[in-house]
Amino acid sequence: MKISLLADCPNEASNVANWYLQEWAHIDPAATLEGVTQKVALDANRSEIPMVFVVHVGSELAGAGEIKYRELPEYHGFHYWLDEIYVPVEHRGKGISTMLIEFAKSKAFELQVPALYLRCEEHNVKLYESLFV
Repeated sequence: MKISLLADCPNEASNVANWYLQEWAHIDPAATLEGVTQKVALDANRSEIPMVFVVHVGSELAGAGEIKYRELPEYHGFHYWLDEIYVPVEHRGKGISTMLIEFAKSKAFELQVPALYLRCEEHNVKLYESLFV
């Protein structure tokens, strides 16, 4: 397994965008694959926040995640977020989520992010608790 910034393999932006659209963005009726791809591609061109990172198993894309800067009214003062950790079903159970999260934590430390926050779906709470507590 190899993890890298999406900036180093921008040809994967459309694949990552497709995952994000299927998993989360479809909730927004205005979301389109083109729009999500543009956003991912914009963030992919960075080695600073916001940043997208991906995992490959051999030559196959096997996961993605992001660190974002957000100002959310319901979370005043919480700015840096681990977001959109995604691993397709066929690659789950191989430690890829853990690898993505550890990479994000390392990057946040390297970029001197004071704190990295996350919100997650109920079924992922144990995973995140085991890696952040």
